[in-house]
Amino acid sequence: MERDEFHRVRGQVFLFYRQGRYREALEAALAAKERFPEKEGEASFWIACLLCRLGDGEGGLKTLQEALERGHWWGEHSLLNDPDLEPVRDCPEFKRLLGVCRRRQQAAQAQAKPKLLLLPPKKKRGKSPLLIAFHWFGSTARTFAPYWEAAQDHGFLVAVPQSSQVVSEDGFGWTDREWARREVAAHWERLKSEEGVDPNQVILAGASQGGALAIELALAGELIPALGFIAVVPAIHDPQGLAELAKEAAKRGVTGLVITGEHDHFRSATEAFSAQAQEAGLKCELQIVPELGHDFPEDFPSRLGDGLRFLLSEEGLHEDQSVP
Repeated sequence: MERDEFHRVRGQVFLFYRQGRYREALEAALAAKERFPEKEGEASFWIACLLCRLGDGEGGLKTLQEALERGHWWGEHSLLNDPDLEPVRDCPEFKRLLGVCRRRQQAAQAQAKPKLLLLPPKKKRGKSPLLIAFHWFGSTARTFAPYWEAAQDHGFLVAVPQSSQVVSEDGFGWTDREWARREVAAHWERLKSEEGVDPNQVILAGASQGGALAIELALAGELIPALGFIAVVPAIHDPQGLAELAKEAAKRGVTGLVITGEHDHFRSATEAFSAQAQEAGLKCELQIVPELGHDFPEDFPSRLGDGLRFLLSEEGLHEDQSVP
């Protein structure tokens, strides 16, 4: 699949970057831009950041300007907060570009609506359990859903909500939590009425920002009575705040699986949350994947299958999948 191949190339670019091999990362990003023209906006942002990192701020800014002229744009959050763009942030050209991107983002936001993508179970035995997977920051339901297709093989209906909070040219996020909760509540009302779905066997899942949202909603239990959660490289900013919800969640029998990367920048917060949640009595498995950054592990389909069985049956995971 082209999506899988782009994901592989993206992982290579980010691996080179994390290792400080910026020149090799740039070559990979340039090749990705040529190979995947539908991803030109995203690849151009990588290229601009890498050129700035290599000391060529003028080239980085030119890359963004050329992509902007071809109709692409980037979210205000990324433009103002990515440290790689610091060398050009005070340039008049960058400020003009930022203004254009803001207007395009506002126009896109005015048209945005929440969506819900459903993947039916491949095995049907009575009522189906439900997996609700929240996309990561800057993604869509369509591009995020394939990561969770393995759940269909285990008899799950997979529901992938798409936020209406616009954060990039073709990406959405869950930054405003009250806004997110309103949309999730509306999706839940629809999902409860889906024929053949067991509302008593619900698992919340997600990655990065969506992973943190899945943990939060599962622990709180106010909107959706979830049995548990599966969070991949969750973007946890307040581990103690989440852990404070764990005690009551444990009493309800909520369980969780958290998968993070050895090099994920949220690893320390993820470990802190997992430890505190376990101290509060929550049954929560933590897997730390060697060499992984802020991404899905290559063997995620098998980890997902084991995780689903664990959350539904409360049996332990395979020992070789968990790294202390």
